[in-house]
Amino acid sequence: MFGVYENFPEMHHSVARFSHKTPTRELQTVLVQCLHRLNESKERLDIPEFSRHKVSIEIDFGIADGLAFNYLDKEILKNYQSLSSQQTFTVLDFLCIVRYYAGGKRRRSPLRFDYHMLRFLFGEGEVELRVFHEKGTRRLSMEDLVTFLAEKINQALAGRKSSPLEMSYIRSL
Repeated sequence: MFGVYENFPEMHHSVARFSHKTPTRELQTVLVQCLHRLNESKERLDIPEFSRHKVSIEIDFGIADGLAFNYLDKEILKNYQSLSSQQTFTVLDFLCIVRYYAGGKRRRSPLRFDYHMLRFLFGEGEVELRVFHEKGTRRLSMEDLVTFLAEKINQALAGRKSSPLEMSYIRSL
Protein backbone atom coordinates (compact mmCIF):
# COMPACT_ATOMS: atom_id res chain seq x y z
CA MET A 1 0.00 0.00 0.00
CA PHE A 2 1.47 3.31 -1.08
CA GLY A 3 2.51 5.57 1.80
CA VAL A 4 2.49 2.83 4.44
CA TYR A 5 5.42 0.63 5.49
CA GLU A 6 3.98 -2.72 6.52
CA ASN A 7 6.83 -3.52 8.93
CA PHE A 8 6.91 -0.21 10.77
CA PRO A 9 8.14 -1.00 14.31
CA GLU A 10 5.72 -0.75 17.24
CA MET A 11 8.47 0.85 19.32
CA HIS A 12 9.58 4.40 18.55
CA HIS A 13 12.37 6.61 19.83
CA SER A 14 10.60 9.95 19.56
CA VAL A 15 7.04 11.23 19.41
CA ALA A 16 5.91 14.74 18.54
CA ARG A 17 2.36 16.06 18.27
CA PHE A 18 1.32 19.10 16.30
CA SER A 19 -1.95 20.91 15.95
CA HIS A 20 -2.91 22.54 12.66
CA LYS A 21 -5.74 24.39 10.96
CA THR A 22 -4.82 23.35 7.42
CA PRO A 23 -7.03 20.75 5.70
CA THR A 24 -5.39 17.34 6.07
CA ARG A 25 -5.13 16.66 2.34
CA GLU A 26 -3.38 20.00 1.77
CA LEU A 27 -1.04 19.36 4.72
CA GLN A 28 -0.12 15.96 3.30
CA THR A 29 0.57 17.46 -0.11
CA VAL A 30 2.76 20.16 1.44
CA LEU A 31 4.61 17.53 3.49
CA VAL A 32 5.41 15.29 0.52
CA GLN A 33 6.37 18.24 -1.71
CA CYS A 34 8.57 19.64 1.06
CA LEU A 35 10.46 16.36 1.49
CA HIS A 36 10.81 16.05 -2.29
CA ARG A 37 12.22 19.58 -2.44
CA LEU A 38 14.72 18.72 0.29
CA ASN A 39 15.87 15.73 -1.80
CA GLU A 40 16.22 17.87 -4.91
CA SER A 41 18.04 20.78 -3.29
CA LYS A 42 20.44 18.75 -1.16
CA GLU A 43 20.01 21.41 1.49
CA ARG A 44 22.43 20.99 4.35
CA LEU A 45 21.29 21.02 7.93
CA ASP A 46 23.14 23.76 9.80
CA ILE A 47 23.75 22.92 13.45
CA PRO A 48 26.51 25.01 15.10
CA GLU A 49 27.97 22.08 17.05
CA PHE A 50 28.52 20.11 13.82
CA SER A 51 29.81 23.14 11.90
CA ARG A 52 32.35 23.83 14.61
CA HIS A 53 33.77 20.32 14.09
CA LYS A 54 33.60 20.68 10.28
CA VAL A 55 30.88 18.06 9.89
CA SER A 56 28.22 18.72 7.29
CA ILE A 57 24.80 17.05 7.32
CA GLU A 58 22.58 16.16 4.36
CA ILE A 59 19.20 14.43 4.49
CA ASP A 60 17.44 12.17 1.97
CA PHE A 61 13.85 10.91 2.07
CA GLY A 62 11.99 7.96 0.66
CA ILE A 63 8.27 7.22 0.87
CA ALA A 64 6.91 3.83 1.84
CA ASP A 65 5.26 1.44 -0.56
CA GLY A 66 4.35 -1.79 1.21
CA LEU A 67 7.58 -3.50 2.19
CA ALA A 68 9.94 -1.00 0.55
CA PHE A 69 10.78 2.69 0.43
CA ASN A 70 11.10 4.59 -2.83
CA TYR A 71 13.39 7.60 -3.14
CA LEU A 72 11.14 10.65 -3.28
CA ASP A 73 11.94 11.87 -6.80
CA LYS A 74 9.76 13.51 -9.46
CA GLU A 75 8.24 10.24 -10.64
CA ILE A 76 7.23 9.14 -7.13
CA LEU A 77 5.91 12.65 -6.43
CA LYS A 78 3.65 12.40 -9.52
CA ASN A 79 2.47 8.99 -8.34
CA TYR A 80 1.63 10.45 -4.92
CA GLN A 81 -0.21 13.40 -6.48
CA SER A 82 -2.43 11.14 -8.58
CA LEU A 83 -3.27 9.01 -5.53
CA SER A 84 -3.81 11.95 -3.19
CA SER A 85 -6.35 13.51 -5.54
CA GLN A 86 -8.54 10.45 -4.88
CA GLN A 87 -7.98 9.96 -1.14
CA THR A 88 -6.70 11.39 2.11
CA PHE A 89 -4.16 9.23 3.91
CA THR A 90 -4.43 8.46 7.63
CA VAL A 91 -0.76 7.40 7.76
CA LEU A 92 2.31 8.36 5.72
CA ASP A 93 5.63 6.61 6.35
CA PHE A 94 9.03 7.82 5.22
CA LEU A 95 12.63 6.68 5.37
CA CYS A 96 14.99 9.45 6.43
CA ILE A 97 18.72 9.01 5.84
CA VAL A 98 20.89 11.54 7.65
CA ARG A 99 24.31 11.67 5.98
CA TYR A 100 27.37 13.07 7.74
CA TYR A 101 30.55 14.25 6.06
CA ALA A 102 33.79 15.38 7.69
CA GLY A 103 36.05 17.99 6.15
CA GLY A 104 35.62 20.90 3.79
CA LYS A 105 34.15 21.15 0.30
CA ARG A 106 37.21 19.79 -1.47
CA ARG A 107 38.00 16.81 0.73
CA ARG A 108 34.88 15.38 2.26
CA SER A 109 34.90 11.95 3.77
CA PRO A 110 31.66 10.22 4.69
CA LEU A 111 30.99 9.23 8.27
CA ARG A 112 28.45 6.63 9.36
CA PHE A 113 24.92 7.58 8.38
CA ASP A 114 21.74 7.45 10.49
CA TYR A 115 18.63 5.71 9.20
CA HIS A 116 15.27 6.76 10.63
CA MET A 117 11.72 5.71 9.87
CA LEU A 118 9.15 8.46 10.19
CA ARG A 119 5.44 7.82 10.64
CA PHE A 120 3.00 10.71 10.29
CA LEU A 121 -0.44 9.91 11.77
CA PHE A 122 -3.13 12.35 10.69
CA GLY A 123 -6.20 13.22 12.72
CA GLU A 124 -8.68 16.04 12.57
CA GLY A 125 -6.69 19.18 13.38
CA GLU A 126 -3.63 17.26 14.57
CA VAL A 127 -0.72 15.22 13.33
CA GLU A 128 1.57 12.93 15.28
CA LEU A 129 5.11 12.16 14.17
CA ARG A 130 6.72 8.94 15.40
CA VAL A 131 10.43 8.46 14.77
CA PHE A 132 12.20 5.12 14.90
CA HIS A 133 16.00 5.11 14.71
CA GLU A 134 16.83 2.07 12.56
CA LYS A 135 20.63 2.19 12.66
CA GLY A 136 23.62 4.49 12.80
CA THR A 137 25.54 6.52 15.33
CA ARG A 138 22.66 8.84 16.23
CA ARG A 139 24.76 11.97 16.04
CA LEU A 140 21.74 14.16 15.36
CA SER A 141 19.28 14.29 18.27
CA MET A 142 15.68 13.31 17.67
CA GLU A 143 14.55 16.76 18.83
CA ASP A 144 16.80 18.46 16.26
CA LEU A 145 15.47 16.22 13.48
CA VAL A 146 11.83 16.83 14.44
CA THR A 147 12.41 20.57 14.81
CA PHE A 148 14.15 20.74 11.41
CA LEU A 149 11.23 18.92 9.73
CA ALA A 150 8.64 21.11 11.46
CA GLU A 151 10.48 24.28 10.38
CA LYS A 152 10.68 23.14 6.74
CA ILE A 153 7.01 22.12 6.67
CA ASN A 154 6.01 25.45 8.23
CA GLN A 155 8.05 27.36 5.64
CA ALA A 156 6.24 25.45 2.89
CA LEU A 157 2.87 26.13 4.54
CA ALA A 158 3.72 29.83 4.82
CA GLY A 159 4.46 29.85 1.07
CA ARG A 160 0.87 28.71 0.52
CA LYS A 161 -0.42 31.23 3.06
CA SER A 162 -1.61 28.39 5.30
CA SER A 163 -1.39 28.34 9.08
CA PRO A 164 1.68 26.62 10.54
CA LEU A 165 2.00 23.45 12.57
CA GLU A 166 2.14 24.16 16.29
CA MET A 167 4.09 21.67 18.37
CA SER A 168 2.15 20.67 21.47
CA TYR A 169 4.33 17.77 22.65
CA ILE A 170 7.70 16.14 22.04
CA ARG A 171 9.31 13.22 23.83
CA SER A 172 12.45 11.28 22.96
CA LEU A 173 14.17 8.27 24.46
